[in-house]
Amino acid sequence: MSEGPNTVQNEPLNILMLVDSLGIGGTETHVLAIAKVLQKKGHNVIIGTGGGPMASRYKDAGLEVFLMPFQSDNPLYTNYTALLDQTRKLVRERQIQLIHAHQIAGLKVAAQIWQELLVPLVFTIHGMFYPRRRLQSLIDSCAHVIAVSPPAAAWAKKQLGLPASQISVIPNGIDISHFKPGTASSFKNELGMDEKQPLITLCSRIAWGKTRVIEDAIYAVEELHQAEGVHLAIVGSGPDSPFVHALANMVNQRQGYDIIHLTGAMLDPVDAYRAADIVIGTARVALEAMSTCTPVIAAGNSGYFGPVTPSNFSRGWEVYFGDHDFLTLPSKSQLQHDITAMLHGRIRAEQDVLRRLVAAHFRIETVAGAVEELYHQVMAGEIRPRVTNVKAVPTLPQATPSPAPRPEAKKEAAPATPPAQIEASSPLVSVVIPTYNRANLLNECLKSVFEQTYRPLEVIVIDDHSTDDTETVVASWAKKAEETDGLTFHYHRLHRNLGFAKAVTMGYLFAQGAFIANHDSDDISHPDRITQQVQFLQLNPDHSLVGTNYEVFSDDVTQRKKAFLVRYDKNIISSYRAGHHCVCFGSLLMRREVIERLGGLTTFLQGAEDYEFVSRAIVQGFNVQNLRTPLYYYREHGTQRSKEFYGVRSALTSQAVEGEGA
Repeated sequence: MSEGPNTVQNEPLNILMLVDSLGIGGTETHVLAIAKVLQKKGHNVIIGTGGGPMASRYKDAGLEVFLMPFQSDNPLYTNYTALLDQTRKLVRERQIQLIHAHQIAGLKVAAQIWQELLVPLVFTIHGMFYPRRRLQSLIDSCAHVIAVSPPAAAWAKKQLGLPASQISVIPNGIDISHFKPGTASSFKNELGMDEKQPLITLCSRIAWGKTRVIEDAIYAVEELHQAEGVHLAIVGSGPDSPFVHALANMVNQRQGYDIIHLTGAMLDPVDAYRAADIVIGTARVALEAMSTCTPVIAAGNSGYFGPVTPSNFSRGWEVYFGDHDFLTLPSKSQLQHDITAMLHGRIRAEQDVLRRLVAAHFRIETVAGAVEELYHQVMAGEIRPRVTNVKAVPTLPQATPSPAPRPEAKKEAAPATPPAQIEASSPLVSVVIPTYNRANLLNECLKSVFEQTYRPLEVIVIDDHSTDDTETVVASWAKKAEETDGLTFHYHRLHRNLGFAKAVTMGYLFAQGAFIANHDSDDISHPDRITQQVQFLQLNPDHSLVGTNYEVFSDDVTQRKKAFLVRYDKNIISSYRAGHHCVCFGSLLMRREVIERLGGLTTFLQGAEDYEFVSRAIVQGFNVQNLRTPLYYYREHGTQRSKEFYGVRSALTSQAVEGEGA
């Protein structure tokens, strides 16, 4: 934790912690740990909650649990009145001096109590899942806001407009005296496993983006089982549990016995961590597992971080180990590769260092002390925002390095072969070019396609019933194709004008390639565009669509200007979630299975077909990337199809503010 000014000794406080429900999750576990330490320090902590599975653990810790009629995250009418009446009575009778809310319904009630009784209010942002508009209307009632991670703090500043002076970054605390190394042989026995079989434990709420990580882990373990004997234990519950159960049953039936084990949620998962050879988890799960000296692959609600090591620990904190931000998207093959490498690698020596890192920065006593100090500052009206800084590894005592492996052992201990290999032979790529009355521009387009360095290439021109000289232009290129090695050319004239979406979809149906590339008939491609895109997809089998950066021109392609609306990596998903288009559709190259699943472009969103297609691909689980090199040149002109057919293609022009994305 970062250093803060010392405070004078203060009298114990009467604190009301509002937690809408006590399900099994990170928020509830964190509140329990904080409340226990605060109570040991002499404070009187009352838990106001609607109850839940964790209630018994709160009571066993000696905490007073006051049941309240929380029914939803937005209490209305009689429910809200009852909550207010109970809270008013509780605050007055127990002389509550400070309210700390952790969920949205509790915050709504606490905000009203603050207005009526002037009891100061602190709110903790545990993630980026809160309804922004509702939270924004309540946040001004708070004396101070705690964010449990740097991304959560950044979200609060950007989405809620909170100034830095109103936010402290104080993480979830870990009870390292409880989450410590130990044995748990009975855990594998209860799963019906042999003690020597490797076990991967995935501990997570089965919901949101975490379900995708679970799905990838199931398929990864199935493929690894024959070679490694690996089993997977899934510890958790949630609304997507029926889907995960069905998937696990399908895999187990294929194997003829159980290799995927679902334990349900566990009030205390320490034995699940200790019994595992590797834990897959995020946020406090990752920290708890590291505290038991178990190797961790961090993957969570936002995406994939990967194996946690001393050298990347501070970077893991910056994304909260995949829960609030991420480095890449999860995938079956990446998990396979990392699991295999970790099972065979010499990584146990690092776990001691990781446990010390957790102890140095996330020990519950330290975290509770920071929260306690903030409470006293709030009461005194002198708040000094605090930020948790995770120091680099060299500042910690170093573990004794393991001796280098003997030469004869190198082969056995070497990391697994990377999952991606370039194919020996070049697959066919089909370039689909829809056109309508673009005869004057089609020559430049086809010239750039014919000059592609990639072969073999199939060029498909779909003429959407043009009334100009398109047929004449195409005829000359069809003849040239006959004289060009590795290139085939097909021209299809539609009997009536069907519009862009149907013309493109027809092209997809005619395409025979393993990869299908888009190309607008008024645009131009760099000669290496398709070569670089195919190479990217071959080296990244977990991605299925790849666009490129692009530049904009009018008449002379040598006079181009930059475009700034293309996004990369994690920002692509964030952009589409926010309703923005950030992939230049004409530059897109995709695997054939994308078309086989999606079936082409929609016709009910005229003007936004390309946006809808990419959004649908993302929702279906396909990973999308953009190459950073400008390999596509987008033509601006007064009669382009964006103005005739799809009024919104202008979203891909270069009128955005430079530097907004990347």
